[in-house]
Amino acid sequence: MATARKKPTKRKARKSSKKSKPTKPPASAMRLTFSYDGDDVKLVSQQPVNMIVPPSDPVRGYSKQKGFWAELKSEQDKTLYRRVMHNPTRNDAEVFSDDPEQNISRAPAPKRKGVFVVLVPYTDKGEAVTLSRSSPESRGAARGIKALANKPATEILRFKLKK
Repeated sequence: MATARKKPTKRKARKSSKKSKPTKPPASAMRLTFSYDGDDVKLVSQQPVNMIVPPSDPVRGYSKQKGFWAELKSEQDKTLYRRVMHNPTRNDAEVFSDDPEQNISRAPAPKRKGVFVVLVPYTDKGEAVTLSRSSPESRGAARGIKALANKPATEILRFKLKK
């Protein structure tokens, strides 16, 4: 026994008196662009963006660690987010020998200039961003390249986020 199918009814679209604007999703990250010239690091721009922020590294127990990282700080200076990264302001470079028997080595790079980008969460709780890095030893046998990992990181830049 065959059953009759109902014909779908057409619905009339309602006319809205307001023109709808495409909604832009809220920004989920702040893109921070920095420039550096030697050891001098400056914030060039900050831009809210809708991007996935990489997960945070531990925000406690790192005061004696070595390396380079960015931190998002609260108004009370509590670390809300921390991202460890390769040092974008490297003070050395890979050197290749003409002799194929030689290994690749590292040598000081005295004229370092460049630009790098950091993403941090865009949140009402975030008030400031800091950058920290380990400084190379400037005197003695452990100076230069060998000293990159000899000292705990210290804050090199702090600035308030624009809201």
